[in-house]
Amino acid sequence: MSRNEQATGKFGVAVSKLFIRVMFRQVQGWKREVPGRAAGFVETAIDGSKLEGAVLLSNTAKAKGVVLLCHPFLKYGMHYFFENSLDQSFLDQGYHVVTFNFKGFGRSTIGGHAFADDVLAIARKIAREYPDLPIHLVGCSFGGYHLSHALARDASHFTSAVLDSVPVSVRSYFTRGPLRLAMRWISSSRLAVPTGTCAIDHSLKDVNHLPIAYFYGLNDRFIPDSSVQKLSVDCKSLHMVSFEQCRHLENHKKHRDRYFQEIFAFFAHAESQKRLESA
Repeated sequence: MSRNEQATGKFGVAVSKLFIRVMFRQVQGWKREVPGRAAGFVETAIDGSKLEGAVLLSNTAKAKGVVLLCHPFLKYGMHYFFENSLDQSFLDQGYHVVTFNFKGFGRSTIGGHAFADDVLAIARKIAREYPDLPIHLVGCSFGGYHLSHALARDASHFTSAVLDSVPVSVRSYFTRGPLRLAMRWISSSRLAVPTGTCAIDHSLKDVNHLPIAYFYGLNDRFIPDSSVQKLSVDCKSLHMVSFEQCRHLENHKKHRDRYFQEIFAFFAHAESQKRLESA
């Protein structure tokens, strides 16, 4: 039994798993093979979840690093990045790309209740296979939410993290219907931290040694100005980047050139900072 299960208790774990299955009903069942340019894999997380993933290798002679992409809450899962050609932009800049389906998406199974465990399982795989390369995280919306909580548990593998279109609280995203009531309950209960439903500033405020950028659209209804202000106060080390006239998940669509310029400049700064610390 993992530390999270011990802290939550068997009843809490059972409730959390049931909650995931109900919440994910709208995205379950959609499956697609990884693109021909990618190599598929299955990684077993500490909670027993079988995580479907894909690796794409840069064509450059010497890779700069590895980018781990964490997908939003859409039925397409990791294929979101392929559909929007986001993986190619990283490959062109000399980074290997690794992405995966969180538990409950695609062919990934539900073995536990904490999505942060999924991020750390894939990160450990990358660290084993590419021990000499820096690892950068990019998480969109749901994926960024849970990688934030993963960083609070173990940030040792990473060189930087970029959070794109990530609501500060789950309450900002789930605003109607039964899921709203369920999220309000679970995010206020003792299950909030183990299940990763607490606000991201709860986790990020203690991750001061890792460079983290926060990208948000100024018209994103899931990220109100008040939550941005609170996040910037609670997590003063965050690099805040706003994008005009962008709704949820539109930053890379409406400002693609600037979006990647910001990311690669941030990666380069984080890599140089880590080299200085290691010297």
